[in-house]
Amino acid sequence: MAASREPLELLAVANDEFARRLRLVGPDGWRRPTPCSEWDVQALVNHVVGANVRYQLLLHGAPTGQVEATRTVDHLGDDALASFVATAEGVVACFHEDGALERITPHATGERTGRELLSMRILDAAIHGWDLARAIGADETLDDDVVAFLLAYTADLDLGPQQHAFA
Repeated sequence: MAASREPLELLAVANDEFARRLRLVGPDGWRRPTPCSEWDVQALVNHVVGANVRYQLLLHGAPTGQVEATRTVDHLGDDALASFVATAEGVVACFHEDGALERITPHATGERTGRELLSMRILDAAIHGWDLARAIGADETLDDDVVAFLLAYTADLDLGPQQHAFA
């Protein structure tokens, strides 16, 4: 099975699915555990929003120190959904910039092209959308094209000795 949509569209789909589930988090849902044992729902959502921020920085050539410093920041503020939507739109816009997919950027796992970063964002948004769904008892179904793309992407994935930094 092959994805019938382009990766930029698949990122939008994965982001929409994450946002759909995020809308379902009630006031008592933020401290619920997730399949990521080190995170509750709030930490998971903060990670995804923070990753959107980090990828924007990466795509604009920010130094590694600046990118890594975002890992300890509260990215959610008073409105987690608005924070997610704004950063998701921002990262999609960055991927649409001229030359973004061919640009080489330093990532914690080594140098990556913008195209590789795009695949990594799709994976992160989709997997953590599933994590969020599982944590709050929502529908865990992932889009067929997103799944097909990720199966093809991860089949030959080699992140090198720094795998723990991404997967």
